[in-house]
Amino acid sequence: MSEHGNRLPGDAPHGLGGAELDRKAPLQFRLNGRTIHGFAGDTVLSAALANGIQIAGRHGDEALALDESFAPLVSSGKGGALPMERTPALNGLNLVTIGTRRDPIASGGLLGALRHKLLGPARTLNHRFGDTPLASQPWHNGAVDETIETDFAIVGGGVAGLSAAAAATAAGKRAVLIERTQSLGGTIRYFGAVDAEASPDTTIERLVASLDGKGQVTPLLRAEAFAITGTQLKVHHVVVEAGRPVSRIVVVAAKYVILATGALERLPLFPGNRTPGIVGALTAFQRAERFGVWPGRRALFTTPNSFAYRLALHAADAGVEVQRIVDSRLSTTSRFVDFAKATGITLASALAPSHAEPLERNKPGLKVGFAVAIDEIAQDSSAIETDQLVAAGAWQPEILLWLRAGGAAAWDAANGWLGPRGALPAVALAGSAAGLHTTAAALSSGKAAVLGFLGKAAPPVVDDVIEEAFETPDARNPVAPFRPSARGATYLDRGQSLITRRAAAASKHGVSGLATRAVQLGLGDIAAAVDIGAMAARDAGSVAAERCALSGEISDTGWRVPARPVPEDEVPTPPAYLAGRFGDKPQIWTLTAADARSFEPGCLVFENSEQRDPLKAIGVTYAPHRPGANGGIVLMGKVPEAVGAELYVRDAGTAVAARLTERLKAKAG
Repeated sequence: MSEHGNRLPGDAPHGLGGAELDRKAPLQFRLNGRTIHGFAGDTVLSAALANGIQIAGRHGDEALALDESFAPLVSSGKGGALPMERTPALNGLNLVTIGTRRDPIASGGLLGALRHKLLGPARTLNHRFGDTPLASQPWHNGAVDETIETDFAIVGGGVAGLSAAAAATAAGKRAVLIERTQSLGGTIRYFGAVDAEASPDTTIERLVASLDGKGQVTPLLRAEAFAITGTQLKVHHVVVEAGRPVSRIVVVAAKYVILATGALERLPLFPGNRTPGIVGALTAFQRAERFGVWPGRRALFTTPNSFAYRLALHAADAGVEVQRIVDSRLSTTSRFVDFAKATGITLASALAPSHAEPLERNKPGLKVGFAVAIDEIAQDSSAIETDQLVAAGAWQPEILLWLRAGGAAAWDAANGWLGPRGALPAVALAGSAAGLHTTAAALSSGKAAVLGFLGKAAPPVVDDVIEEAFETPDARNPVAPFRPSARGATYLDRGQSLITRRAAAASKHGVSGLATRAVQLGLGDIAAAVDIGAMAARDAGSVAAERCALSGEISDTGWRVPARPVPEDEVPTPPAYLAGRFGDKPQIWTLTAADARSFEPGCLVFENSEQRDPLKAIGVTYAPHRPGANGGIVLMGKVPEAVGAELYVRDAGTAVAARLTERLKAKAG
C-alpha cells in the first residue's frame, strides 16, 4: 500500500475525493520521527490517517482508535500545544505528540527504526491512557492574545450559523463567525437535500455570498470557543505565522451570542466499540469529502437511521466494496433503502453490533458480530471480517457552550437525547443545537435568533420532518445485550472521559459509578448512561450542568457522602404490599449484578432474558444491598435449584444478568 493508499481518488464521485486538498501540491512532515506524506489542505490528523496511523494508543488492553474526538496534541517546540484535527499540515514540520506518555520502543529513535523495519510502519501513536483523568487542554488557562468587540458572536459555521451571520450583516451589524474546521458549510452535505430544497452546495454558496452585506462578518476558521461568560467568549484559534502553526487565544466580546453548534453523532454501545477501524458515519463522510481519506477497500455499515444508506451508496460508487448495510430498525421505508436494493447491496434489518475485535494485533482489519435488536433478544449472527466499520449512531444536540453559559437541559424522551431548556438573556440556540431536525428549520432559526435580539419580526421556525409513511423515523442509539464474558470494553462516548459501560453501571454506597469518577463527562456519556439505566432520565440535565459544563479540570478531593452504618445482621423487612405476591413462604436473598450496578427497589426478577411479563416474575428487588456491595436485596418466590444460577433483572427496560449470593432472614417484627 502506498503512502496515499488510504485515500479515494481525487476524482471520486459525489465529492468524496477531498475537496480541501490540492493534489498538485504534495508535502511531507515528521510526526514522532516518522515521515508523513500529504497534500496542501490536509490537517495533521487527516494526513496521519491517510498514512495508515489508526491508533491513538492503549487504555489497558484496549487499542483506541485515533479519531477527531480523540487525538493527542502535537507540538513543534514553538507555538505551544496544538490539536491534530485543527492544525494544518505544512511542509517541513517536525512534530511530536504530547499529553500522555508514549512507548519509546515504538515511538522513535533506533528502536523505533528497527521496529519499523521488522514489522512495517507503525499504526499507532503509542500513547498509554490510564485511570488518571486526562488534563484539560493547556489553552484553557492561556493568556489572551487578542480581543475582538462585535455585535454578534456566532459559534458554528453550518447553515444555521451562516444564516445568522447573513441576517446580522444584512441588518448592518458586525458579526464574528467561529468555526472549528477550516471551511464553512457544516454537515449539510452529509444529509443532502429533501424534495424541492436546493442542493447543499447551492445553499452554502448562497449563504456565503450573502455575508457581503452592510455589516462586517469576521470568520475565525480552525477556531474553537471553549468558554463563555455572559456574552464574552474565549476562543482557541490555530493560525499560521511565518510558515508555522501556532495557538492564539482570542476573546470575542459581543452584545449577543448565537450558538449554532450542531449535533454530535453518538457512539453505538457494544464491546470493542472504539476498536481501530470503527468510525462514525458522519466522520467517515467528512474525512472522505474534505480529505479523500477512506481506510481499506471493504466496509460494513450499521445504522439506526437512513442517512448512512446515502453514504454507503456514494462509497460504493467511489469503488468501496460495501459488504452489507445493517439497520437496527425492523422494517424501514426510505428512498435510500430502495436505491440500495436496486444496486444489489446486501441489506439486513433488526440487527445491531454485538462486538468488534481486531483481526490481528497491530494489523488493520476487524471482525464484527451482530445481535438481534428486537425486544432485547440476545441472539447473535455470524461475525464478518472487514477493513472498516462505519457505525452510525443517534444524534445529540451539541449544547456544551449552552450549559457553560448557564443554560438548562433535560432529557427529551421523545427524541432520546439531552435537550436544551429555558432561555438566557442575549444568548440563543439555532439549528440542530436547538433540537431542530431539518435544513429549512436550521436556516430560519439562525435568522430568527438575530432578528429577535434586534426587536424585529421574524417568520416562524417550522420543523416539518418527512411523514413516517415515506421515511421511517430514526431508532434509538444501538445498545448491544450485556454479556459479562464479552471481549473488549464498551465505551459510552468517543471523547476523553474513557468511561466504560461496566464502570458506569458500578455503584458504591448507592452512588452511580458515573458520578464517582473525577473526570469531566461528555454529552455522549450522559445520554449513554440514561440508555443503559446507569442514570435516571430525570437526573440527566442536572448531572450534565455539573459535570459537562466545566472548561477546566475536575479534581477528586476524596470527600464522599458518609454512608449510614448498617449492621451486618440487619435485614430490611419486605414492605407490606408485597405480602402474598410471591407465595406464602417467599425467601429473602442478596443478589449481585453481573455488571456491578445497584438496583432500585421494584425491579422484577425473571428466569430468562426474554421474559418481561410481570406475572411471570419470580422475585423483586425491594431494598439496596449492604454498603460496598452492588445489586440489591430481593424477595424471591421461586429459587433456582442450582446455587449461583443466572437470573435476569429488568432494570429500566434492560435485562441485566445477576445471581443470588446469600440467603437472609428478616428479624421478626
